[in-house]
This record gives sequence, structure tokens and C-alpha cells, in this order.
Amino acid sequence: MSSRNNPNRIKIHRSYTVMDVSETLDVHPKTVRNWIRAGLPVIDETRPLLIQGADLKLYLKQKRKTYLHRCELDEMYCFKCKQPKVPSINSVEFIAKPSGMAQMKGRCGECGKWSNKYVSWRDVNQIWLELGGKLPIAEKHLILRDQTLLNYPLTKVFNDENK
Repeated sequence: MSSRNNPNRIKIHRSYTVMDVSETLDVHPKTVRNWIRAGLPVIDETRPLLIQGADLKLYLKQKRKTYLHRCELDEMYCFKCKQPKVPSINSVEFIAKPSGMAQMKGRCGECGKWSNKYVSWRDVNQIWLELGGKLPIAEKHLILRDQTLLNYPLTKVFNDENK
């Protein structure tokens, strides 16, 4: 598995040699030379090869963007299909996480493999409706304690009474 090279480790006003880049980013020097062959600009072709920090930082950011996959709100990235897919409605679950986040778990609609995605709690109802689910009637007005709803994807029921 490849490591993620953090562009924030690079100082933009500094020039780096191949060995400096490999030590800073903790990669092999041949990796840096492969980046140069692939299009990383160097200051000039004389040895030692010098790489401007701003160019290296920009190259790493652009390289990272090529691997990112943008998913719609109701899609999750399937690693088997290698593209964003809509999960099957029967397998979708939302698990509460701290700071207003929820983990969305579900199976790919085509191949059936599990996928995960983090979403905001504000988007859970919209995602559920886009997937074709039905919300409980007057959900905000009902006080539901210690009972699960049959048509809502929450895995846990929150009891807010202090005991």
C-alpha cells in the first residue's frame, strides 16, 4: 500500500536535492527520480538535481488529486468496482460519531461489498430520502424512547433521560 506524501512538510522557499526530498517525505530516492521522469520540474539538468520547494509542493498536491474520487451525497466508493456506487437501501446504516458526524455503512448495489463513508448528521435525512427510504411521520414531534423504528436506518435508539 502506498504512503501519503504530506505536502505540508515541504518549504516552498527552499531548494531540495533528491536525497533531501526522500528524507523529508520518507520515500526512496528512486521514487523521487521517477517523479522527475513523470514531470516533476527541476531547476536545471546538472547534478545534483535541485527541485524548487514550490514546484514539489504543487506536484504532490496535483498527484493527490488524481487519486481522489468525488462521490455524490448518496454514493459511496466501492473498492471492488473502483468507482462511486449507490448502496442498497436494505444494508445502509448510520452510526453516530462525535462532533456532528455519522459513519454511513452499506453494501454496494452491484457487487455487494461493504463500504464506509463519513457524512454530516445534517445530511442523514436527505441521503436516506435520496436512497428511497421513508422517514417516520412527525419524527421531530414524537418522543421515542427505547424503541426502534422499522423504516429508519439508525442502529441505536438514544435515551436522553438521566437515570
